[in-house]
Amino acid sequence: MSRKTTLEEIAKAAGVSLSTVDRVVNRRGGVSQKAEARVLKWASQLNLDRRIFRSHLPTLRIAVLMQSRENDFFASLRDAFAELEHAGGSTRISFLLHPMDPLDVPGTVARIDELAASYDGLVITCPDRPPLAEAVKRAASRIPVVTVVTDLPQSGRLAYVGPDNRQMGRVAGELMGRFIGPSGGEVLVIVGMHHMIGHQEREMGFRSILRERFANCHLLEIVESEEDPERAASLTEDALRRHPGIRGIYNVSAGNFPISQNVEKLGRKGEIVIITHELTARRRMLLTEGRIDAVIDQNPRLEARKCLDVLASHFGRDEQISFSSTATPFQIILRENCPLVAAD
Repeated sequence: MSRKTTLEEIAKAAGVSLSTVDRVVNRRGGVSQKAEARVLKWASQLNLDRRIFRSHLPTLRIAVLMQSRENDFFASLRDAFAELEHAGGSTRISFLLHPMDPLDVPGTVARIDELAASYDGLVITCPDRPPLAEAVKRAASRIPVVTVVTDLPQSGRLAYVGPDNRQMGRVAGELMGRFIGPSGGEVLVIVGMHHMIGHQEREMGFRSILRERFANCHLLEIVESEEDPERAASLTEDALRRHPGIRGIYNVSAGNFPISQNVEKLGRKGEIVIITHELTARRRMLLTEGRIDAVIDQNPRLEARKCLDVLASHFGRDEQISFSSTATPFQIILRENCPLVAAD
């Protein structure tokens, strides 16, 4: 079968003109994403050599908007997206990283609008503040948007990729109740941002388990660190001085190193259970030294890869991708199963 005939068959099967197929193959532009996806689908089903076909496709540019590398977890997640420049080569999808300050709402709104006008898709982690949610909704009306790590369910996004944060919070509550034991005590919860849905869900899951199974553990208060490690440490020191009955600290976000320092400074090391998230290099050290008790860890490399899969499937760039869920697993890390280096 000649190449021209194959292109004609693709055009007929996809319900588009031969010139549309030609524009896709020869990167002439002027083809909608929907039409391009149909062309790719039928090119695959009619066994056109994918490598030849894809080599002519335009590279899709996907903006990744999230916190800067100052946050250790987001440094790992940003690295995971950077690594996809090689993994995503066959799909002709490229990720370009952009930093954001989650406390700078006007600046972030402007950045979302700017990226939506100049990119083919958007991957984003941001708080659920009304101006931000509206900006993401505007973006989702123009390009596919994938939320990662924390969701914006009313934004019109294509998919959420990340762990079940409520379940993670319930696991943290189960660990806290068991570690504190029958004597019980007061528990301090530190969230990064109340407007981060993922943080809300973790706190709600944690609180629900204490209520259901560990009535002897009393939720003292929920404070907000604004993702600032020093603020988290200051809030912890203040609470410990005011409430000597604190037996547990559940830190949803950043600041574990200065928090543990303050616990030790006040002579409470070994008396207070500390449970947190994300196995960064520093938290690995705190865990192996017995300065924190458990880390509930998610896999940023897997999350970045699933974002690529979702977008490749959406754009018709890889019909072999099959997944039933965009939820990602998490694991409980204790001192005895703490890896010496980060898992791949």
